[in-house]
Amino acid sequence: MKGHFVLSALRPRRARSERAALRVPRAVCAIALAALLFPASALAHTGIATVACDAADFRFTQFAAGANTVNYKVTVDSATAVQGTFALDANGGREGALHVPLALHGTHTVAAFAWWGPGGIADGNTRPADSPALASQTLQCPPAPTPPPPAAPAPPAPPAPPVPALPTAPVSAPTPTPPANRVQGTRARTGTARIAIRRACALRRARVTISGRSLRRVTLFVNGHRVRSVVVRPGRRSITVAVPLPRSGPARRRLIARVSFRNGARPRTLTARATRCAQAPVVPQFTG
Repeated sequence: MKGHFVLSALRPRRARSERAALRVPRAVCAIALAALLFPASALAHTGIATVACDAADFRFTQFAAGANTVNYKVTVDSATAVQGTFALDANGGREGALHVPLALHGTHTVAAFAWWGPGGIADGNTRPADSPALASQTLQCPPAPTPPPPAAPAPPAPPAPPVPALPTAPVSAPTPTPPANRVQGTRARTGTARIAIRRACALRRARVTISGRSLRRVTLFVNGHRVRSVVVRPGRRSITVAVPLPRSGPARRRLIARVSFRNGARPRTLTARATRCAQAPVVPQFTG
């Protein structure tokens, strides 16, 4: 009876151990099944962004190794400012950082978007083109700088003093008198220059032509910002310069050309107006 009691007491413990041993393989199977149903790629492909008055920065991580190309777009007040594609270039194509420069003044709402796949992604993962913005913020940017006033013209040169006549010595007999030396007056040197814009509007750069005589150097300003300075070869009477126009802000811009001359004439300041053409909306193109 005593031995039978000991065996009866041990049987529940053994049964519990066997059931516990069976539960361990079941848990392992559940983990393996979850790994099959939800692959690692479903938890990867991360894109984040930050926006500021001077730039928008993107960061992409956890992509599958290989060639990965993403699409990006930055809008200012719901209008597309910059758009393109970016190939991930770090950690074997798994990561990448993109810096998009901006130059904003005043109050604007800036948003950064990104989408990808299935084409151009190593494992075919997809983020639709209509996905929400990675970052969107209303920014209070500094006001646009005030252009410097045009330089005041130099005061006129004072008139030259009169040249006194030389006294003549008396002579006893009339002799032929040599003609008196002629004193030539000084002539102020002047420079001529003109400015012209080739087209009524330009997408990114306005083609500006400066023509004249004795041109030495031309310095160009857009809304008070110096953008180009060109030295003119001797004898050349005209130059054409491509002046970049800001992609944001007012479409009409004031161009100032500061011209100096080789003949010593006073520099001249020329002004013109350039208009940026309205850009057609860009429709994203996808490859299957």
